[in-house]
Amino acid sequence: MLKLAIGGILCFICAYLGIVGKNYYDKRFKYLADFNDYLLALIDGISYSKDRLPEITKKYLTTSKKQFANDLSEYLRLIESGEGEDKIAKCFDCKYLKKGDKEYFKDFFLTLGKVDYDTQISRLNLSKAETQKMLTKAEKDCKTTGNLLSKLGLLLGIAIMIILA
Repeated sequence: MLKLAIGGILCFICAYLGIVGKNYYDKRFKYLADFNDYLLALIDGISYSKDRLPEITKKYLTTSKKQFANDLSEYLRLIESGEGEDKIAKCFDCKYLKKGDKEYFKDFFLTLGKVDYDTQISRLNLSKAETQKMLTKAEKDCKTTGNLLSKLGLLLGIAIMIILA
């Protein structure tokens, strides 16, 4: 009976770890999707409405309440208070992003608004293309690796339970 209880606990732990792994990939995809939405709002706001970056960002923040929006509001607060680049670079240091993603966000937000109109639009369009690539890869990782981790965790737990029983 004790072996069965221990096997059940180990099965639950393995399944839980698989779900946590899947959750990582899901949250990374959602974070990048939110960034893509913000990027599209920037392009529309600058191209058509001729709004300034802080106004576009504030409009976006009123409609979103997710992790990216929290990081973006911190970024906006730091920009308005005139903080240094090192603090701004740490705004988007989300635990769900890979190292390359963090560098991309750092470069993007440090150069945002520091060039003329035409150059800004062309950079935003290049960023849109790069973000689409990142988003496609994150979606693929979410579907393949994330689902694999959850299933593998459950199967490993069942295997441990069978071995102990």
